Amino acid sequence: ILHNHKEADVILIYPKTGVDFGATVAPPHAVLSIAAPLHKKGYKVRVIDQRTDPLWAKRLTGYLQNGAACVGISSMTGTQIYFAIEAAKIVRKVSDGKVPIVWGGAHPSSVPEQTLQSEYVDVVCIGEGDLTFIEIVDAVAAKSSLDMVKGIVFKDGSKIITTPSRPLLNVEELLPVPWELIDVEKYIHRDFYMKGTERSLDIGQTSRGCPFQCGFCSSASLRQRKWRAMTVEKSLESILEPVRRFNLDSIWIRDDEFYIDRNRAYKICEGIINSGRKIKWYTSGTRVDIFNSSSDEELLILKKSGADTLKFGAESGSNRILELMQKGIHWEDTVRANLRAKKIGIIPAFALMVGFPTETFDEMNQTI
Repeated sequence: ILHNHKEADVILIYPKTGVDFGATVAPPHAVLSIAAPLHKKGYKVRVIDQRTDPLWAKRLTGYLQNGAACVGISSMTGTQIYFAIEAAKIVRKVSDGKVPIVWGGAHPSSVPEQTLQSEYVDVVCIGEGDLTFIEIVDAVAAKSSLDMVKGIVFKDGSKIITTPSRPLLNVEELLPVPWELIDVEKYIHRDFYMKGTERSLDIGQTSRGCPFQCGFCSSASLRQRKWRAMTVEKSLESILEPVRRFNLDSIWIRDDEFYIDRNRAYKICEGIINSGRKIKWYTSGTRVDIFNSSSDEELLILKKSGADTLKFGAESGSNRILELMQKGIHWEDTVRANLRAKKIGIIPAFALMVGFPTETFDEMNQTI
């Protein structure tokens, strides 16, 4: 295999989501994380991002005509599937059905057997694909069977085969983001939240998973409610390296929940302060109960390190809905967090949802 696979392209596709404008277009971390091990091993990896490349279909056709070993597509539930299938149709047509199409991401992982019923799906990778996908590509390149690869569901003729599940990865062994596979400038924006900054980038994760069990969240079901964090050293490296390399003045850290181990979070803040780089930053979400239980001193370190805006998962203004979704907070906790943020001088941004099963207009109005 090692002699041939330099030529064998692996094509990874990140489809449009239907809400791709301005600062919402972050790097396609879903496919970059699985690209990293392939790239390191010497496979030629091509990343196609439909959101930033108006000529993606032409580019995909060209890559397929040059010969590809395998195509990977990542998708969430909803509109993204529609755009993903558009790409899969091209793969089927141009390769005469010879190139296997592997699907991963939140949607296929949640309903793998249903996903596999589509004629545009050959293999579904369940959960974290960093190691699973490279084993699939190795097997395809060697023309060997996929049944030794853990964590997948695949078609074998008319049979559907489910392999044993794959244990969660050790995040300390994850490779750095392979920035060289994309045009990073396309993902550097003026951020919506961090006022006065010009060059903001989503740098990826310093931890994976979340110990909570919110009913609306794919992470809770796919990552077994286990929170796995990188060490402070590795986290700081993954934060500060792109800051220096791309001359950033602000970053987004996309952890599901950054503050679980508060001691680790504040050591990272201190590391940012001590680095001498003045940056602003925020993370995907902060739980209001964790924020409320922090000391003033901890919150001031957070602010000093550049986190002058915090995004809170408020979700709903109705306690019945919050209990239905197993959020573990009440709306009163959100109001308390808001007043506390105001006192400390941190700008709160709240994530809200409406339209839960059984939710009434009255409850939606409570949220509003």
